[in-house]
Amino acid sequence: MLKHVDGQVLSSALDVLVKSPLNHADDVALVKAATAVWYSSLDLVSATQIFLNEHIDEVEVRRAGYLLERFTRFSCVTDSRASEIFSALKLFWLSTPKRAITSQGTVALRRRRDELALSWGLSEGLGLKVQTLLPFQTRHYEAEQRAANG
Repeated sequence: MLKHVDGQVLSSALDVLVKSPLNHADDVALVKAATAVWYSSLDLVSATQIFLNEHIDEVEVRRAGYLLERFTRFSCVTDSRASEIFSALKLFWLSTPKRAITSQGTVALRRRRDELALSWGLSEGLGLKVQTLLPFQTRHYEAEQRAANG
């Protein structure tokens, strides 16, 4: 897949995702964004710069930063790709600094908070939407993607 096409896929998916609360994220856009980050050869720093130039709404920027950081927490992310993601995240952190979250100790299961979302200044995270991504982080799916992308 071409980098330009990958960039368009990621950009259009993020455009859809950041417009509404993440716990109501569009499944198709979520999968497109995650797989573009995980498996494409897209230059994430350049894609981030373009995204930040086109989005001035602070909540949208925070949602995008949260999503990128959340994508690093899946087992399919290689060390080198995680490093690229963190380089891109630095641009988000400069644009909208993360907040320090003090641990509240043990929290009841039903009242669990998404600490990562809170650190991005968000009152919502992906929640159960994460389950949508699970089939796309398997070794089998990853091998298919790497073979298709040459």
